[in-house]
Amino acid sequence: MIGGIVVVAVVVAVALLIWLRRGQGAEEREASTAPVEGMTRRRPASDFHIVDNEARVAFDVPLPAEGADPVLRDLLLHRATELIRDRKRRGQPLQGIDMVRVYAKRSGKAVEVGSLELTEHSELPEVAPPIPLARIVAEDHDPLRQLDDSDTRQTISGGDAAALDQLEPIGADIRLTAGLAAGLRSIGIDPDTMGVEELGLGLLELAGYSLRERGDGSYVASGGGTTSYVAFVPHQAGSYPELEAAAINQFLVGFSTARTDRGLLITDKFGPYAVYEKERSNPSCRFITRERLQSFVDSIALT
Repeated sequence: MIGGIVVVAVVVAVALLIWLRRGQGAEEREASTAPVEGMTRRRPASDFHIVDNEARVAFDVPLPAEGADPVLRDLLLHRATELIRDRKRRGQPLQGIDMVRVYAKRSGKAVEVGSLELTEHSELPEVAPPIPLARIVAEDHDPLRQLDDSDTRQTISGGDAAALDQLEPIGADIRLTAGLAAGLRSIGIDPDTMGVEELGLGLLELAGYSLRERGDGSYVASGGGTTSYVAFVPHQAGSYPELEAAAINQFLVGFSTARTDRGLLITDKFGPYAVYEKERSNPSCRFITRERLQSFVDSIALT
């Protein structure tokens, strides 16, 4: 009788230990994938001054050579009025303002991009943004699901591959809508000179994902009820233009330890056939190679 009680007690203890370990594993998984509290989106530095009844707001935003287009101008005016409105809410005395002037940067110098006259003295009008930016991704909407799954891989002949050692910067090959170009500039990214990491992180931010750096150059993007492990492999001038096997394997190892719902490797290199085999064997992985970058951009533009 006593022996039976001992056996039952041991079984209960083992079951309790297994349950506790499982609970601990779930907590570790949740901690590794949940966004960090207080995570904020990038905003370019701004300089605010009151000069002769004018509120002058200068953003550290790169302007294109031809100047700000209407979308970028209206977006910066919106951000300027929101900045001033926030200062007023915090009790900063801003009486007597009858004009808001907004500036951005060209070649390191501040250039005026637009102004807003206040019809009622010191009262800020509601300036709607021209495009929906930096929104929170809805629980039931995950823009990354819209990535084109079609095979867009281009065949490169051996003779052409050597010439592709000198790949053009990705900004020269990617078509951006006016809204996306303005959005990228508004968070401090110059589409004319950006690298693939700037492009990828900027698009994810504009789509509304929260981004957390993992400390090894990779990121966790959270939104739409999902988490994505995001890694980048930029092309270095003079290096082989195709994604190397070592980079693919490193990404797969990182994804397996990140414990996220999806893994994305984003690169401006071309994709070898091996990426298709990896995607077939692990559908949670997506390789956004140079041939697929335009589809990636378009999927964000349609959100």
